[in-house]
Amino acid sequence: TRMADWGGMTVGIEAAPAGMDATSSLKGLPDDRCQAHHWGYLISGRIVVDYGDRQETIAGGQAYYVEPGHLISFEEDSEAVEFTPTPELEQTLAAVRANAARSEADGG
Repeated sequence: TRMADWGGMTVGIEAAPAGMDATSSLKGLPDDRCQAHHWGYLISGRIVVDYGDRQETIAGGQAYYVEPGHLISFEEDSEAVEFTPTPELEQTLAAVRANAARSEADGG
């Protein structure tokens, strides 16, 4: 992922392999789910957004909006351009960093 802050909105050019699961990295956020809004364009691949009570599938070539309270799974290798409010993204990344540090400290 490459990211840049554009005046309070972070733009990311992202790639994720099929089967990637980031669920454990979101532990500690409300409901252990990403609480950020995301707007983007899925260049290629296929993702499933899980809100707990429903799922949405996004395929390559589609623009999308993902609301807070989600988990994402990657059904295919995927590439996207995504826009997220920077303060919301920072909250998520703080949890990701804390979980990575815990995992490293536990030897994982």
